[in-house]
Amino acid sequence: MPRIDHEMPIEFIRNRPAIAVELLRETAGIHPSYATATVEAVDCTQTAPVEFRADSVVVLRDAQGGPTMALIVEVQKHRDARKRFSWPVYATTLRARLKCATALLIICADPGVARWCERAIPLGPSGLITPLVVHPGTIPLITDPARAKASPELAVLSTVMHAGEPGITPALEAMVAALDTLDPERAKLYLHYVFAVLPDVARKHLEEIVTTTGYDYESIARQYLSHWIEQGRKEGEAKGRAEGRAEGRAEGRAEGEAVALLAVLEARGLEVSAEVRERITGCTDPEVLESWVRRAVTVDRAEELFA
Repeated sequence: MPRIDHEMPIEFIRNRPAIAVELLRETAGIHPSYATATVEAVDCTQTAPVEFRADSVVVLRDAQGGPTMALIVEVQKHRDARKRFSWPVYATTLRARLKCATALLIICADPGVARWCERAIPLGPSGLITPLVVHPGTIPLITDPARAKASPELAVLSTVMHAGEPGITPALEAMVAALDTLDPERAKLYLHYVFAVLPDVARKHLEEIVTTTGYDYESIARQYLSHWIEQGRKEGEAKGRAEGRAEGRAEGRAEGEAVALLAVLEARGLEVSAEVRERITGCTDPEVLESWVRRAVTVDRAEELFA
């Protein structure tokens, strides 16, 4: 089953709001007419003291600046009954505020959750709101490099949505070609995301493609790890403060380094035996663990960490 990180699809839209329009076209065959697409305020709060905040809102405007459609974009990973009450608020509040049509676009990789999201939401006897759901069945597997280059973000999302399929390698190649059209930092950010969510087999294919196309895989892997290390250190420091002792902070940092180390080994498709895992999780020295993290980027076997 594909895994979709909550933040990255929203980052795609922040970087290029027109991706929301492309998703609308792919999902529902709707081709809105507009001059500009911009990410605007996501506050859907009404006058009542209840705050509703969508993940992102893209407003399409005509040449004179008037709104023609508002696209509410949400990422949904599991069933949440509360959403069937808050989603209509997003749509109706923005419709009243902007005085234009609204569309509720849900990005969901899990087919079962997607079917739940697609169900019409009854507002009462007088009407319904039906979300439009982006899922593997509505996003094509993009294997044409030219098409991928036209929309790198869509190529990334397509690759992640179809990660477990047999024909994923040409799509990975097309996606990497598309990333060459972006600035290096954004390309690395997107690769970081893809490496983090792909299953092992697809991740290994991507590693092979990246290492033969000029990307510095070690740098990308370190960037991937840096997120886990930073998160682990923050959690460790918070844990230490809560416990009120320095050793608590050290233990938390070591735990974060261990999480990062296991993450990069798994990202590279290296087998981690029970003995190796036990040695990593049992180490309480963050400096030693950090040295293993650096070594994990290049070793061929997990056991080589301790050489």
